[in-house]
Amino acid sequence: MKSLLTPVCIVCMLMTFAQDRKEFFDMSFHPNETSPYYYVLTTKKGTQWEQEAYYLSTLKMARRCTFKDESCSVPDGECISYDIDGHQKENGAYRDGRKEGVWLGYNENGYMVDSAVYVNGRLKGVRMEWYDNGMARDSMNFDGAGNGVQVSWYNDGSLASAGYWTQDTLKRGRWKYFYKDGTVKATEEYINGQVSVCNCYTDKGEAIDTALCREKEAKPAGSEKEWTRFLQKNLMQLVMNLASNGVKPGNYSVVIKFVVLEDGSLSEFSPLTRYGHGIEDEVIKVFRSAPKWEPGRLFGQPVKSYHTQPITFVIQEQ
Repeated sequence: MKSLLTPVCIVCMLMTFAQDRKEFFDMSFHPNETSPYYYVLTTKKGTQWEQEAYYLSTLKMARRCTFKDESCSVPDGECISYDIDGHQKENGAYRDGRKEGVWLGYNENGYMVDSAVYVNGRLKGVRMEWYDNGMARDSMNFDGAGNGVQVSWYNDGSLASAGYWTQDTLKRGRWKYFYKDGTVKATEEYINGQVSVCNCYTDKGEAIDTALCREKEAKPAGSEKEWTRFLQKNLMQLVMNLASNGVKPGNYSVVIKFVVLEDGSLSEFSPLTRYGHGIEDEVIKVFRSAPKWEPGRLFGQPVKSYHTQPITFVIQEQ
């Protein structure tokens, strides 16, 4: 069986690069040597620093950005990111830590799904977002001072919502949401980016208790502790299975993306690591046997939601 690359082997391979700094980062790009997701190389180039991040499980590039400072806290110049399979995910540029110019986003098939223009870190002009099927999802128009208006659609082209923005990212004033047939689903009033009043309705136009209208995230049924105990219990069998299949000893941080459906069941499992040799398959088996979650709720009704779960385990020398 072909040997897997452990983090130690990866470091050995990449030592051939003449780099100023080598670090392990987690998914949030914070230093983490215990359960890393990226291997990050930082190089001094002229008056700037270039940072290249690689997915540990594939050695494919995840991000390349330039920064003004050695701590890489002030981006300045081009920044490009890629998904786990090497497809370009986003590209744009910064100036003195603020986004500047055209920023484009792509889906895993290479189709553009986001297009925006920034001036001194503020959105300006028309921003468009599209569904994977090519239908428009959002159309926004910003004045460059943080104020904007947005209209959104379902993936069949029917109106989904409309409202206003302030400071680019804070909703303001009245927002209206619709069912696909045009019936009002909800109205919200925002003050300083916070919901002050929310009213929601069934698809028959009947009012729903306002206490149920606020958004509620999906969560494990019972408690987070019970979910953690479930994962820990099943990890023991997972490690045994991998060890018996000849997987090389080492630390592994596997990340799984999944969906919590309206009935609370887990579905659509997708690995965000690519160690191979059955590692991701064994982790997904654990998720398939997981108990139902409490589904997310929006405007009084259960909704489909996406989640990401990292799992770190150690396979020891036998």
